Amino acid sequence: MMQPYQQLLVPIDFTRASHSIVARAEELANFYNAHVHLLHILTDATLGSVTFGGTDKLGMPPALKQNQIQLATEKLQRLAADVGLNDQVSLQVTHTTGKPSEAIIQFAKENHIDLVIVANSGKQSVLGFMGSTAEATLKGVLCDVMAIRLVD
Repeated sequence: MMQPYQQLLVPIDFTRASHSIVARAEELANFYNAHVHLLHILTDATLGSVTFGGTDKLGMPPALKQNQIQLATEKLQRLAADVGLNDQVSLQVTHTTGKPSEAIIQFAKENHIDLVIVANSGKQSVLGFMGSTAEATLKGVLCDVMAIRLVD
């Protein structure tokens, strides 16, 4: 018999889809009596391609990074409150110098996540069926991944 989900992870990028996937996570959390983790990932600005396939990134100064973490945390708090996720939610803002999918995969492993919930617009992307971050997450996590289809 399949075990009920206990730890749900919702990576948030603050696009239009964010409210919809958090609302679905709230429904699932209530159904399974699970805990929800909302995760926003800050990344360094890409300066463009560098020879031999690499990319060069502009590191975020510490004061700016702290300001961005504070702003994102406040946005996560508002988003959680808007859908009624008050008692069963953890909010996390992290910074990565790598790819967002790597931070999602690491967070899922460290926090024993058993379901990652991502948005899917249903549009074919150049890099994959759901987009590079969602697809890399699907391939990299050791738990279930649910793609919420968004209709324009």
